[in-house]
Amino acid sequence: MSQPTERDRIKQKVAKLLNMTVDRGASDAEATFAAEDAARLMAHYDIEASELSIRSAHAIQQSVVVRRYGSMNIAVEVARHVAQCCDCKYWLSTEIDPRDADLPAVWQRSQRMVVFFGLPDDAELAAYYFDQISNIIVAQIDVYKASQDYQREIEAGVNGRAAITSFVAGMEEDYCSQLDQFGTRSIRRSRRQLGALSSSSRRRRLRRTSRQPGSSS
Repeated sequence: MSQPTERDRIKQKVAKLLNMTVDRGASDAEATFAAEDAARLMAHYDIEASELSIRSAHAIQQSVVVRRYGSMNIAVEVARHVAQCCDCKYWLSTEIDPRDADLPAVWQRSQRMVVFFGLPDDAELAAYYFDQISNIIVAQIDVYKASQDYQREIEAGVNGRAAITSFVAGMEEDYCSQLDQFGTRSIRRSRRQLGALSSSSRRRRLRRTSRQPGSSS
């Protein structure tokens, strides 16, 4: 019987790290650290998800670019809740922007990514939901900036960037809460659930801003 190679040992270590989940007794911090450590090893040793013996040999990775609005990374806090809903692992990574791949290293820009890891249907659904939620939040920022709620906050002396940051944080908080309530079965039922989730998040956030000091009733 042949001895395991260093690559085999690394793959075993990665598998153990990715199996450190909250439902198996790890804390949120431990599970997140384990996933990030696994991602680092997979990148360093060029290990593909299909090589790992985790739940199924058909597990895959789905990567989604983290959208930005100014200096804000949009929906990063939502990623954990999406992953839990879709029964996936997730981690954050930084990659070279593909548009700059042929440029000298000094000119290359990096981009933040969320990586979902799990069975194909689960990982693909998680990536879809995260991407759509991010798009909705970015679109709603422009809607909010054109609203009377935003104008009232500016007139009350609130800094515009602070108002937008608060608005985004509120939407992200609502998405996290609603994803937790939906659970795995509900979120898989239909992608139309995203529309209901989005509308509810917008209504909650607008009601919240309308009750802030300096807002008229």
